[in-house]
Amino acid sequence: MFKKRHDYTLKRVNEKLVLRSWWASFGVLPLANRLVVLVCNYTELTPNQITAVSSVFRLLSAVCFLGGSRWGLVAGALSYYLAYVIDCVDGPVARLKGKTSTFGRYFDHLSDLIGDLLILAALAFGQGMHFTPMVMAMLFMHIAESYISYLANMALESRSVQGVQAGGGPLHWFLNYRRFFFSRNFKSFLSFPDYEALTLLTFPLIGLPVLGLQVGFYFLLATTLYTVLSSFLSIHTGERRFP
Repeated sequence: MFKKRHDYTLKRVNEKLVLRSWWASFGVLPLANRLVVLVCNYTELTPNQITAVSSVFRLLSAVCFLGGSRWGLVAGALSYYLAYVIDCVDGPVARLKGKTSTFGRYFDHLSDLIGDLLILAALAFGQGMHFTPMVMAMLFMHIAESYISYLANMALESRSVQGVQAGGGPLHWFLNYRRFFFSRNFKSFLSFPDYEALTLLTFPLIGLPVLGLQVGFYFLLATTLYTVLSSFLSIHTGERRFP
């Protein structure tokens, strides 16, 4: 039996959450948040150790997708889901226990990016679509979206004052639209995790991985363009949240 070491609650976990994606809110966080409580209360696992476990499941997902078989697709999709659930645990554990670090941030960011690139490439390879222009463009957008988000976060953290405030017109309306969702701790548009849930989980599970890649291309293009726009506006106005 594990001995209870602390008394963290779901309420405390929810207070530490950053902006939630739509899929994560309904399909991941109900499980991940309870896992955070268990990890914090009954173990001494560090955030970096949790990130490493998530990376192992991402690698397993890529290996399963490589073969392209029906059961490989199912196993790969479920492994990806477990990887994402665990990936939603390391951040809250770090913030709850005061164990955030620069190394942990880099480790989490790079493991997510590299792992997701491998999964996408393996899924495409298993379906005979590797090196197609569409898949190469998707791999590029993975890197671009991640890089833009990381740079925008760094730029916003370095600001000590609010930026330029928007006047009236469409820009003002768009900022109010974003703030409506931000005030409810939601991302203001379908985002990268939503795209991955569609392309790396849902379509492989139902046995339509090629269609998933085709639909995912346009989904990823839309989310990447929105990230560019939203990041620019956040830096311009001083709003520290996006997308």
